[in-house]
Amino acid sequence: MFTRRLFSIAVAVTVSLVVAATARAQYKLETCEDLKITEAHYGINTVETATCINPTKTFSPKGTLRNVNAVYSFPKVPTGAGVTFIVTKNDADGEYVRDVDYSVSPQHTTAYARFTINEPGKYYLRLVNHYNKAQVWATSDFTVGADTVGPRAAGNTASGQGKVWICKSVDDNWNCVGGSNEWKANAGFDVLFKNPTPVGVDFIGIIFYKQGADGKDVEFVNEYQQNIGDKNRFYATGGNEISLPAGTYSAYVIAWGKRETMEHHGNLTEYFAKMTLAVK
Repeated sequence: MFTRRLFSIAVAVTVSLVVAATARAQYKLETCEDLKITEAHYGINTVETATCINPTKTFSPKGTLRNVNAVYSFPKVPTGAGVTFIVTKNDADGEYVRDVDYSVSPQHTTAYARFTINEPGKYYLRLVNHYNKAQVWATSDFTVGADTVGPRAAGNTASGQGKVWICKSVDDNWNCVGGSNEWKANAGFDVLFKNPTPVGVDFIGIIFYKQGADGKDVEFVNEYQQNIGDKNRFYATGGNEISLPAGTYSAYVIAWGKRETMEHHGNLTEYFAKMTLAVK
């Protein structure tokens, strides 16, 4: 009887440990290069499930794009819940960086957050109860490395990969007709822009600055907003409606949202394309 009782206790403890380990295994906080999001529909409610793509703790800056992804996996919570992802520098007591709230329904099995963090360094990630942030449910850490791309035209696209021409006209095959880096003063011209990849923005700006003797921009001249469409690579003006007085100019094609608005210093670095135009 004593042996059976010991055996029964041992089995019960073993089962309890296995159940506890299984329960713990169902809870997981990961940081990932990207996420795959799938949707399921429950009446009028849509529930997203996130799957981690390439788990990692090392990330690179991506300009304005989200470069750090986090996903928390868990068993279904019958009552639902509210969670918050909190990022601080170095550790839990470090400088606050970002946070994302996530609402969990009874059908959810994952919660996720996406961050844009470009400053190199070490970061600490906590998943907490949204309604009691002192209650921490999971933690992790990650690092962001140095920026190897430099100035960007848009998103994570390096600056200066496109090309811009000054033309008498642009034909139906996107060829610059009568193109030149020198132009007659006050004579109208068209602008042709080509980018190797889709620009990723709806509006571009064609911006002119006058250059000084040292080749640096010294005076803002004019800017033209153009609707290109984010999936397109080419754009051309028509009608020879642009002209300039005598001088030497920097001609930029940039994402419209990156233009200078309050002050115009020129010497832009975040552009799709740039050229120097001599007007005589």
